[in-house]
Amino acid sequence: MSEEDGRPAHQQAGEWVPPPQYFAPAPRVSARVPMAVVANPVAHRAHSPGRLRTALVGGAVVTVLAAVGMAVTSGEEERPGPLFVALPSVPAAPARPSGTSATEGPGGSVPVPTSKVRETLPGSGVTAGTGGTTGRGTASRPPASASAAPAVALPVIGAVIGLEPVGEPGRRLRHRDFVARIDRMGADTPEWDRADSRFTVRAGRSDATCLSFESANYAGYYLRARGSELRLERSSGWGNDREFDTDATFCAVPTTTGGFVLRSRSNPKLYVTESNSKLLLTEVAATKAKAFVTRPPL
Repeated sequence: MSEEDGRPAHQQAGEWVPPPQYFAPAPRVSARVPMAVVANPVAHRAHSPGRLRTALVGGAVVTVLAAVGMAVTSGEEERPGPLFVALPSVPAAPARPSGTSATEGPGGSVPVPTSKVRETLPGSGVTAGTGGTTGRGTASRPPASASAAPAVALPVIGAVIGLEPVGEPGRRLRHRDFVARIDRMGADTPEWDRADSRFTVRAGRSDATCLSFESANYAGYYLRARGSELRLERSSGWGNDREFDTDATFCAVPTTTGGFVLRSRSNPKLYVTESNSKLLLTEVAATKAKAFVTRPPL
């Protein structure tokens, strides 16, 4: 710059000259921080209006909750406890000994029948499944000193059974050559002989309260009375064969031995008896007739 006009020495006449501010130095910028903020920044933030408001609201909520808790606690202490009312005791029903079939009623015990009773043994007063009868035919308890008669299991209609004489195990009623008889028979007996001892129990052909015995291996053939013998025959099939139906019907009469005897429906005085292994119809007392019990078929 020349001394005359203040230009740099290398500046030539007519050249561009930058404005004066181009050569001016940049001003200094300084920030002043209050000493109170630098010395105690936490205290400065505590005095913020928003944080103070939050603290006041929180304190008010805690106070309200405490008051509500005290009110609930005092209410539970004053609430009365539950009341209990004593109910009258119900007397226990006396236990019935096992094996009895009577039900209690206003007039005492009433027997519950376990099966249909077909007949009553004449002179004995014994019926199937009961210990005795009164004059009206209702069951009564036997005296304490007397032994009860065994229950009688009568043949069930529709069942295939075997008939065994009472007190004679190993013997069975059977048919052989179409004649009814009693023979010794067991599991080692040939099948064709065992088949002859199987009978299907049917409702009586002439009296539904009695029984008829149909051969299991000869369908349509029934035990029937032919004169004084008991034979295996079938109906002639001509119309209504009333004579055959009556001769093929027998009434089961319970006995005091636990079995039953068979009484002819065509002649109530005749009972099935045994003579030399053959079965006959004989006019005897019921206690002298041949008694049977039901057994599973062989």
